[in-house]
Amino acid sequence: MPSLDSPHQRRIRWWLEYFEEVVGGIALLAIVFSVSWGVVTRYITEQPATWASEVANLSFAWLTFFGASACIKYRLHPSIDMLTASAPPHVKRLIAGFNHVLLLSFFGFMAWFGLRFTIESWETPSAVLQIPQSFLYGPVALCSCLMIVRHVQVMRRGVQHDHMSDQARGSHVG
Repeated sequence: MPSLDSPHQRRIRWWLEYFEEVVGGIALLAIVFSVSWGVVTRYITEQPATWASEVANLSFAWLTFFGASACIKYRLHPSIDMLTASAPPHVKRLIAGFNHVLLLSFFGFMAWFGLRFTIESWETPSAVLQIPQSFLYGPVALCSCLMIVRHVQVMRRGVQHDHMSDQARGSHVG
């Protein structure tokens, strides 16, 4: 029986923890490479790479949604606490609860309609690469599910560290 903290388990845990950052980093590299290659082929060889713009667009969609999920994990989305800062603790908890329900509902909505749109666009090829448009719309559904998972993780950490201020947790958001 493997130990509780085997190298294999640590590797899996690392990939689960940093999945969004890895995919986002790969997408960013794809954007930089494809745009750079598009510029080189357009202005130096005078035969533009037709695929470069489409790869950049696809990669940008992936970077946007995986980055949004990572920002939820690190609580980097801004919030305005002007009204809640001076509220009594029980009102703050009610507002926080409403906020959690609202966000989770929105992520669920995005996951459901993103999945529907991804399935419906499977037969529609992209203009240049001729790959299914689902590769463009898929990150909406996948990352909305990831946002649900990451938001629940943040909620659980918030309950565990409720006595700590946002500044003490290293976050600038409420």
